[in-house]
Amino acid sequence: MSGGTRVATAAAGGGNGDGGARGEDDRMDRVRAVTLAAIALLAALNVADVVTTRVLVAHRGVEANPLASVLLTNQTLLWVKLAIVGLLGLRALRGRPRVGIMGAACFAAGIYATAVLSNLLVLHLATSG
Repeated sequence: MSGGTRVATAAAGGGNGDGGARGEDDRMDRVRAVTLAAIALLAALNVADVVTTRVLVAHRGVEANPLASVLLTNQTLLWVKLAIVGLLGLRALRGRPRVGIMGAACFAAGIYATAVLSNLLVLHLATSG
């Protein structure tokens, strides 16, 4: 190995042989923890999305997504969503932690938070007039 490799290893984790590996393990643990937290939040937000969508439909609202509309009518939308999020969670638990998956899970949670807030705003407007 070149001297540059040792310098990079020392900078990354201390250079005592196992410090670099421990530092990498710590980073991987943090990525996994954030990913799982984002997936748990995503599951909760999916439940909130289905609940608020049902309330809106009960107030003469319409589900704009045709597939979601069919699944909502069949009472299977929540189960399909939770199954997908559950599979993502299993993948995150079993696979090597990846920053890209963490970012995608956080992004998706943000999108669903926006959808739930939008549903709540529309519901407020529909019931306050």
